[in-house]
Amino acid sequence: MKTLFRPPCHVGVVGRWMLRRAYNAGNDAKAQRLAMKLIDKGHDALFAQDVLIRSLWRTSAYDKVLEFTKCWPEADFYGLGTQAAERLQGHRPIPRIRHGKTPPRPLQTVEFSATDMVTNWHQIESDLWFQHPDGWVHWTMPDGWELGTCHPSLLELSADVLLRPWVTSVRSPLTPGRVPGTELALSWSAGTDSTAAMQLLPTNTILGYHRRTVEGLLDHRNADRTIAAVQNGGYRVVTVPSDHEIIRTHHGKSIGFSTDYASGVHLILLADFLNLGGIAFGVPSDNTWLWKGRKFRDFPSTHHWKTWSARFLEAGLHLVLPINHISEAGAMRIVSNGPWANVVNSCMRGNGKMGCERCWKCFLKNGPLGRPFDEKSREIKTFLRSRPLRTAQHALWAIQSMNVEHLVPDLAHLLEEDLSWWEEAYAPGLELIPSKWREGVEERTREYSLQILDEDSPLSRVDIKFETDSGLSHPPEASKTAALEG
Repeated sequence: MKTLFRPPCHVGVVGRWMLRRAYNAGNDAKAQRLAMKLIDKGHDALFAQDVLIRSLWRTSAYDKVLEFTKCWPEADFYGLGTQAAERLQGHRPIPRIRHGKTPPRPLQTVEFSATDMVTNWHQIESDLWFQHPDGWVHWTMPDGWELGTCHPSLLELSADVLLRPWVTSVRSPLTPGRVPGTELALSWSAGTDSTAAMQLLPTNTILGYHRRTVEGLLDHRNADRTIAAVQNGGYRVVTVPSDHEIIRTHHGKSIGFSTDYASGVHLILLADFLNLGGIAFGVPSDNTWLWKGRKFRDFPSTHHWKTWSARFLEAGLHLVLPINHISEAGAMRIVSNGPWANVVNSCMRGNGKMGCERCWKCFLKNGPLGRPFDEKSREIKTFLRSRPLRTAQHALWAIQSMNVEHLVPDLAHLLEEDLSWWEEAYAPGLELIPSKWREGVEERTREYSLQILDEDSPLSRVDIKFETDSGLSHPPEASKTAALEG
């Protein structure tokens, strides 16, 4: 191992406090710099070594994690050295089960009901608790929200989007009788796709931001910057913290959404409070009209659309997909030509000013905008080597638009044709948008200079095939629930 340069440092309580503060704030560059100054300073050494290893892990620097855990095995409290070795070999580890906040004592003896989903919901002050078969999750609800005023169908639909893959009883008919409200809300991540959806919808659309409270690689600083800018622009943003993404860790999956629409469960729960008649999701054509981003399908006739659009209507809610007719590339064009171009950044590991430059999102969504990315990043290289290529149609467009075809020489035959059509819109998708909002979406789509192609668009002929499946897994923190790919 190379000799490390360790400049002098003020040792003691102040040094440890500064290091802990930098790490907890998500400032990994500063945390790593401070840790390097303390790694051989007596009783501070073990603490600094532990923080350095965890910070390097958080920034996907697996080679350094492996190097330092071999040097300081006693500081590897979480077994990150072994996990780093697996990541470097392209192996995807079995995600560890996560447990959320312990519920208040009165709830600790309550048992889960598979037959009456409404009884699994409990409110203690501003916290809403939901019991699932393996534990509890919770939301911190806005002031004034009351469980007793929430229609049962909303609680049942919420349980459905959270548990459908594992609890079949959630598919039972919903309690009838909820009268649709008059307002529209958007499940908004502050990223490119959902911001493009925001720009196509009326300006009085309520934006609902789900703030994950589970520790992981996700960093909210880029989103917080966008939230502040959009609020200053006159939009209403409702932020709801929750740990519900841990539910699927009990089923061998990494932290993430249980189903495609669990990303909007906070808005389902708020539907009566906000007088909602519809909930919108920023899902592009990559995941609607294309199966797994690489093969065209007639989305309106799919089991997915028929099931979920009807399910939301049971609860008096329209399921609105305002960018289903637009690809990720089209969404990028809308945002880059809008008022939020300089603040929106889809990277979920950025520092509030820029992306991490190492993740797949930085390659796919920041790179085509002229933002920097590291093509030698292990995560980016892993995704580019994987066959079938993830989100293939968009990835091919991004590769072509950035002139980096040399990164995928085996895909040259898929890059021979001009893919600029991918930036345009697909007319049949407009028919899926409820009439109340359809005309406005179409008008604003044209305002952003997107050509609306008819049903004979090249989109309808997409059928990308790969000769081999590499067997390489995608880094779990880099992927989200693949919307509508079931």
